[in-house]
Amino acid sequence: MGTTLKILIICAALAATPAWGAPPGVDAGPPGASAQSLLQWMEQNSAELQAAQHEAASAADRAEAAGALPDPSVRIEWWDVPRNNPTLDPRQDGMTMYKFLQPIPGWGKRDAQKQAAEADADVAVQSQRAVRAALRTEVKLAFARYYRAYQALAINAELSAFADSVAQVAKSRYETGLVSQQEMIRAQLQQSSLQTERYALTAAYSRAQARINALLNRPADAPLQAPAELRPIPAPAALDEAALTQRVREASPELAGDSAQVNAAESRSDLARRNQRPDFLVGIGPTERGSTFNTFGAVLEFTVPLQVSAHRAEQRAAAESADASRARRQAAEARLLGALRERLAALRAAQQQEALDSQRALPLAEVAFKGALAGYRNGNVDFATLLDAKQQVEKTRLDELDAQVAQQVELAGIEQLIGDDL
Repeated sequence: MGTTLKILIICAALAATPAWGAPPGVDAGPPGASAQSLLQWMEQNSAELQAAQHEAASAADRAEAAGALPDPSVRIEWWDVPRNNPTLDPRQDGMTMYKFLQPIPGWGKRDAQKQAAEADADVAVQSQRAVRAALRTEVKLAFARYYRAYQALAINAELSAFADSVAQVAKSRYETGLVSQQEMIRAQLQQSSLQTERYALTAAYSRAQARINALLNRPADAPLQAPAELRPIPAPAALDEAALTQRVREASPELAGDSAQVNAAESRSDLARRNQRPDFLVGIGPTERGSTFNTFGAVLEFTVPLQVSAHRAEQRAAAESADASRARRQAAEARLLGALRERLAALRAAQQQEALDSQRALPLAEVAFKGALAGYRNGNVDFATLLDAKQQVEKTRLDELDAQVAQQVELAGIEQLIGDDL
């Protein structure tokens, strides 16, 4: 019986120690210890972010080229060419005219084209911001899942160690006739249940690692450091709803992208109106007769916008597109502000849950477990009661962990809405 008491005392000491051990199979090497280390790696190596950056640069280059005059052309015309002996030689045929021709868009069209291209470039820039915000959010969420799986594995390992110790005690007591066979079997069943749970947690841990590596543009099996801690939750002043609402309106990548779409649609609508104006072609060049250039010619050509119905349809389509862009932005603002309020409420609820678990539920569960342990030593409490008390401690720990992870999820969502970290 002395060995039995020593085992139970060691188990009680383990239960009272807050430190959680690391699960096996964790490879050393950066990044992974913190969300910030993952974010820094993603900023430098994400292929998706690089693609968005190239798209924005491409749109900026197109805007720089927009509004320039079209390339000129050179025209050569042969006149009075003899039918019986055409040579196209100016010294033998009639005359040859050389013209340098320059197309010129109607007044105001080049400026409208430039403005439309610049608006499209701004759309690409805001799209890049939205991609970056979404990727950062995914990295934060992946790290939160990674941390949760890691800590849950540690809790499972601690409970498994306790169950193994108690199973040994139950077996010893059964052999001496102090407990029934049913109690010993239940202890062994609990060991199997915890092992099954560990398989599921290990799979979740591996999935989280693979997801992180995919976001960082690394091989799926690339090593990661064990997660050390979650990101701190900002102070209540930084989570003021009125201030965050203003930040969403002013800085949200999605709203900025919608505003850029409105500007682009309005620019295209302006260009559609200007397309009713004629375009011009001007040219000038010498005329060769024989071997001399003694005259020159000039050309003025312009379009006649007679397709009135087509131009009006183009203008209506552009105006409708601009109205649609404005409506989408209005709807997006309402949706984002609603999402902000929802996430703030969920974040506060998770904070309250964590406080309840850590300050009330966990201390009570630990007191109940210590009482059950003392009763089990004296033979006044059976194995089922002791195991239930220990499981309640670990469940409360998991509830506290889940509340912490829920806060990270809501914080990441809020930061995506405003396009920056808090």
